[in-house]
Amino acid sequence: MSDLDQAIKTLGDSINDIVTKAITVKDIRIAKTASLEFFADPEKQIYGKGLFWKGMGNTKQFVYKANPDRIYSSESIDLAQGQGYSVGNTTVITENELGPTVIHSRLTSTGTLQNLATQGNLNIDDYIFYNSGYNRFGIGTEDPNGALSVTSLDAEFIVDAEGSSVKVGTYTTDDLSFITDDTERLTITKTGQIIVGTKGSLDTKVSIHGRLGIGVNNIDNELSLSTAGPIKIEGKKFTVESQIPTEGTYSKGDIVWNTDPKPTGYVGWICVRDGTPGEWKPFGQISS
Repeated sequence: MSDLDQAIKTLGDSINDIVTKAITVKDIRIAKTASLEFFADPEKQIYGKGLFWKGMGNTKQFVYKANPDRIYSSESIDLAQGQGYSVGNTTVITENELGPTVIHSRLTSTGTLQNLATQGNLNIDDYIFYNSGYNRFGIGTEDPNGALSVTSLDAEFIVDAEGSSVKVGTYTTDDLSFITDDTERLTITKTGQIIVGTKGSLDTKVSIHGRLGIGVNNIDNELSLSTAGPIKIEGKKFTVESQIPTEGTYSKGDIVWNTDPKPTGYVGWICVRDGTPGEWKPFGQISS
């Protein structure tokens, strides 16, 4: 082999070695003082351009995409602790706080809330409602008839304040019962009858600390009990008249107290035989 052939061979080997090394280069570090720029292709498109990482499973991307125009990342982005995302130079979210401009969301699950404040209507599971227009709170109803309303089927219990008075009770035609130990202690029927205690039980005790008036507006301070009509004690009626009854049904032992007592007259009359009005005899003659 001539010297020229040898020189050509040596040059070819050198070029091949250089090309091989260029192809097998795995890490090229380029120091830049200018921004990394991506230019539109001949069709004036910039979509699909960005950063790609290949060689381990699916290609990792950080690229510009269309519909809508956006920067897309195929992987999670992990910010340094204490950093957050901003819009218009205003932080919208950090690791533990939403920004002050975040006012709309469609959260479906949250942890424990503290110092919660709401404005406008409120709906909890289509069962608890607050109507901000009427300042009313309903449990089981969207249309409460009081400031607080609890409904079940056709019954509605309300608490409401009107002027200087407060209403508590059933808005519907249903009985109202007050209970302890799951036992009815006081019942007001839908027709207005008041029942104290449990039917069939003699355990109920009623203590009234004060004066009791039945059918009267003003109670004499010297009286413990004042009534506007007759009373019955153990089946015996006590009433007042100026004479023996001439009508009405009476039973033996009923007493009529004389409203116009006079000397030599009588304190009252007692029924000695059942009837309408029955047979009466005077008792308690007054001295002259």
